[in-house]
Amino acid sequence: MKKIVIGVSVLALMAAGIGYWSLNQGSSPIPTASTQEAPAAGDNHEHGEEDEHAHEEGGANDSHGSAGEDAHGHGDEHGHEDAHGHEDEEGAIHLTEAQIGRSNIKVVEAGPSEVSTEVQVMGTIVPDADRMAHVTTRVPGVVAEVLKRLGDQVAAGDVLAVLDSRDLAEAKADYLAALRQEALASTTLKREEDLRRKKVSAEQDYLDASTAAETSRIALDVARQRLATLGLTDAELEALPKQDPRAMSRLEVRAPMSGRVTERNAVRGELVSAEKEIFTVADLSTVWVNLPVYASDIPQVREGQVVTVKGPAGQTAQGKVIFTGPTIDPQTGAARVVASLENPDGTWRPGDFVSGAIASGGEPADVAVPASALQTLNGEIVVFVRNEEGFETRVVEVGRRSSSTAEIVFGLFPGDPVASGNTFLLKAEASRGAAEHSHSH
Repeated sequence: MKKIVIGVSVLALMAAGIGYWSLNQGSSPIPTASTQEAPAAGDNHEHGEEDEHAHEEGGANDSHGSAGEDAHGHGDEHGHEDAHGHEDEEGAIHLTEAQIGRSNIKVVEAGPSEVSTEVQVMGTIVPDADRMAHVTTRVPGVVAEVLKRLGDQVAAGDVLAVLDSRDLAEAKADYLAALRQEALASTTLKREEDLRRKKVSAEQDYLDASTAAETSRIALDVARQRLATLGLTDAELEALPKQDPRAMSRLEVRAPMSGRVTERNAVRGELVSAEKEIFTVADLSTVWVNLPVYASDIPQVREGQVVTVKGPAGQTAQGKVIFTGPTIDPQTGAARVVASLENPDGTWRPGDFVSGAIASGGEPADVAVPASALQTLNGEIVVFVRNEEGFETRVVEVGRRSSSTAEIVFGLFPGDPVASGNTFLLKAEASRGAAEHSHSH
């Protein structure tokens, strides 16, 4: 009996040990409701470690998820609202009416207009050939005085320089001799006419006196004409008989027209020849523009067309075509075209290289703006539309375009008020706003 009790006790202990081991290994094949609702202490310990590890991982995930939620969830919504609000403001340029006025920003309405096609050319400013004169000495001589300097403004008849010329002195002497000879011959003829009427003198004597008088008059006319060719005026010829003999060689070189001295090649003491050009006088209130036009474009160019010229300093002006060459230069393949340009303030200087556009007719456009209204911002063509707060940037698509007008095929409606003057100020302001917007992100 004692052995039986001991055996039963051993079996019980073994069973208890097996149950304890099974619980600790979690190898119960079918968990009961009780074990699910209230796990054993050993199970709690084991799963506690797992839960703690999961909690740490979950915490990390939670943290990441929270950050993601902030970035892409609620926080992103807030950030997106801010960005969207700034984008609404990004294209806006806040200016008061007074600021717009001080900046001299012109505003025009987009609307129908004619957009002309243009022939693009390059050219050179030259003096107007009808308003310039090359001054030569006409006779050889030594430069005694130079009275006008390069760049001086002169009037027609002003003395530019004085020459000492032996040839002029001889011409003046011949004139004075012819003048005296003509006077003597005229007196002789008058006496012979009186004697003839009184029938005292022979007919032959009268005929000889008449021939001599006519010959002397011819010689005087030749001498007078020679001096006029050398530049002496009628007043100077009248005063010549009373002139100081020491001034007989003095030749005054005068300006043939009003203008500016653009060239001077006279130096005091220099011996100059008769054909030498010592001054150039030009009236630069009007200038010409030489514009070579290629043969393929010349059929579009006609006299009277408007040409817009842009200078090296950015200045612009409009002139008119006054000449189209009838021949093509075989070396350049271009014909010579000349435009006349008003130049009252001397803005255009002979020798300046310019670019130009010759308007050769156009077609109507439904919506057009001045070319000055267009700006390039972030690689896109934009205009600045006037609104209550200032201006807003509007991306547009441009169709036909000339130097003065651009057709808008998308982005504007007729009547939209757009800035057309000093738009570079608005571009600078819009660029600054875009940079601040990029920096805020």
